[in-house]
Amino acid sequence: MPTDEHIICPNCGTQYMKDELERDCGNCFACTGCEIYICLNCRHEIVVKPMQNPGMKKG
Repeated sequence: MPTDEHIICPNCGTQYMKDELERDCGNCFACTGCEIYICLNCRHEIVVKPMQNPGMKKG
């Protein structure tokens, strides 16, 4: 589903539409719903929703 949410890289300040970015997520076994992207300009991680301790997973 397309979204018009904007994300700004905290490292270089470049602004993106969320749909333009690649997620830096490997769907790990302990998926806690984190939301981390890679900036296309500087390759820095853009953390929208940080990874949590697997024991804190809400469900």
